[in-house]
Amino acid sequence: MSYLIADPSSGQAVLIDPNPDPCQALVFKALLAERRLELALVLLTHAHCPALDGLADPYPGTVVVAGAVPNAGDGFRQAIDGEMLHFGNEAIRVIATPGHTPASVSFLWHDRLFCGDALELGGCTRAETGEGDPGRLYDSVVTRLFVLSDEVLVFPGHDFHGRTVSTIGEERRRNPYFLARSRDAFVAAFRARQQEALARPAFVGAAPLHH
Repeated sequence: MSYLIADPSSGQAVLIDPNPDPCQALVFKALLAERRLELALVLLTHAHCPALDGLADPYPGTVVVAGAVPNAGDGFRQAIDGEMLHFGNEAIRVIATPGHTPASVSFLWHDRLFCGDALELGGCTRAETGEGDPGRLYDSVVTRLFVLSDEVLVFPGHDFHGRTVSTIGEERRRNPYFLARSRDAFVAAFRARQQEALARPAFVGAAPLHH
């Protein structure tokens, strides 16, 4: 899922996790033009190479910010944990949330958290790629995200469970993948699901982590 945030007073905007599909890029550019907005930044919560290839092409002159951008070339820069990314009169805070990928980050804007695949609503990030680190993922969710205020709205990278928004309080209290589960138990369950997914490359979806 992609998100567009704007500062009406300055006319500047940021785009979070844009779809690399050229058709989607045209939709975003049309929306920017309709609202008379200037795109200041493109923010990526994470990226799977070679997904970075050509990502900046539809937005020439706009800096793309991500947790790590090895060999990505010009137009990209690394996000630093805790830094504030400014656009117009607004600012977005970077929160390092490694786990789904080694350099995954989340973005906090006022009371809204854009977490990519660090946290699924009522679920847990997929394990099919084999690059996920369940220990770091658990630490990121429990010690970096679940410490935010209950009222913070959570906007995920996908709507796997048919939901597009939740709150930190709801996820902390009700998410079955983290509720009353130790770090070791989470890692073991994640690894088991990861091995199952890698053994069935044609399988679409993922089995739940059982208690």
